[in-house]
Amino acid sequence: MKTTATRSRLLAAASLWLLAGCGYNFAGTGNRLPPEIHTISFGTIQNATREGGIDKQLREAIEDEVTSRGRLEIVEVGLGDAVLSGIVRDYLSRPISFNSRDEALQYQASVAVDLDLRRRNDGKLLWKAVGQRGTQDFSAVPGVVVTSSSQFQQQTLDADNIGQLTDIQLSESQRRQANEALIEVLARDIYNQMMEDF
Repeated sequence: MKTTATRSRLLAAASLWLLAGCGYNFAGTGNRLPPEIHTISFGTIQNATREGGIDKQLREAIEDEVTSRGRLEIVEVGLGDAVLSGIVRDYLSRPISFNSRDEALQYQASVAVDLDLRRRNDGKLLWKAVGQRGTQDFSAVPGVVVTSSSQFQQQTLDADNIGQLTDIQLSESQRRQANEALIEVLARDIYNQMMEDF
């Protein structure tokens, strides 16, 4: 019995040692940027899609992520140690499930971005993402909306109001909500990759 407990402790210690030795760290604790990078400013994030305002949504979501993590300070354009810029190059909203009459029940919103982070004083590339993609599914008709889901509960739309909306109104409301959720997750992924190369 004493041998089993000793083995368990040794295995646990070895596992921790291996994790530490391979450079593993928890999300939010690493920093792959050069030590002199303390501030960030935002350059242009272009919108090459027909989804109006998605570039602004992405920028605001990344700003929120940077601010909430507290590792970098956001400063005015032209003052940051590093400058983040890029393009939202693709946005799709496509049906992914259908009923027996071939009517769309669920859609998937998808966005792809290219971003780069450069040192301001010499333009050196510090990080780059090409084709970084985020997706989010959403319901298109009242019978498919799960009003008890946490995603629905965060909306301003009330379950009692669903029956009063046309399918088009409901679908558009759900699409806007899905866009917000996918941009938020995409911003978190971008930050993690930029800072920690996850």
